[in-house]
Amino acid sequence: MEQIRELALLLETGIAEYDKQMKTLQAERLKYIRLQMTDGFGTGEGESKDSWLLHLKQLEDSLEIRLKSLKKAIQDSASSFQQSETE
Repeated sequence: MEQIRELALLLETGIAEYDKQMKTLQAERLKYIRLQMTDGFGTGEGESKDSWLLHLKQLEDSLEIRLKSLKKAIQDSASSFQQSETE
């Protein structure tokens, strides 16, 4: 039962963090769209169109890694449960 509680807590925390990061990504995408529509990109580091695209890509990659980690945790837990049952 303790393993199930640990998995539930891990999933709850992971999902909350994933949702938070997804909202951040969505907000950043909206900022990018606004800048693109108004041609408001700057010329400095972190303000250019390329910098924004890199920033969005990094956020997307981070979300993908987080999702893969959650899936791996679920698979590992399922495997652990199966091993416990066969012993």
